[in-house]
Amino acid sequence: MKAFGLCALTLVMLLPMHAYAGECQPNALAKEYARMHSQDQALRGRYIKILEDEHRGSSVNLKEKDQLEISISDTDEANQRRLEQLLSHCGWPCALDKKRAAFSAFLIIQHAPLDYQLKYFEMVKAANGRGEIPNEKFVWLVDRILVKQGKPQLYGTEFEYGSNKVAPIDDPKNLNARRKKMGLPPVYP
Repeated sequence: MKAFGLCALTLVMLLPMHAYAGECQPNALAKEYARMHSQDQALRGRYIKILEDEHRGSSVNLKEKDQLEISISDTDEANQRRLEQLLSHCGWPCALDKKRAAFSAFLIIQHAPLDYQLKYFEMVKAANGRGEIPNEKFVWLVDRILVKQGKPQLYGTEFEYGSNKVAPIDDPKNLNARRKKMGLPPVYP
């Protein structure tokens, strides 16, 4: 609660008193973040199933796959624009809605293009440091950024597109030690 109070106090000092008052009201923000989270997740499960089937060589409906890609992309772009507005006007959601809002913001950043991820990485890292984004989720963004940059990942959370094959890992010998430090279970026994 103290972290949210500190974030809210900072926002009050940075914003004109009446600007975005309704938009930045905690209940309105919680609902907006919940809506964006729901939209973010709505089609991803089906799309992942199609990618897995395709990778196994099973027959897939390519028209459905294309439509899902377009819908997911459109939703992601709309959520990214809205998140940018919210972060600009209201700041990071901190512990709002039992940290669910922070996780929603994190997922939108996680599913964004590399430049967007890099733009908000330090904000997510600070939220991780305050306990608003757990380590086991934060490492997803670290690994995704590295893989998108063509570098080996650190924690083994990223897979090659559409497969169950783990993307290359930096220093695989020490992977489990890095994972343990971040509260993740070992990959290799």
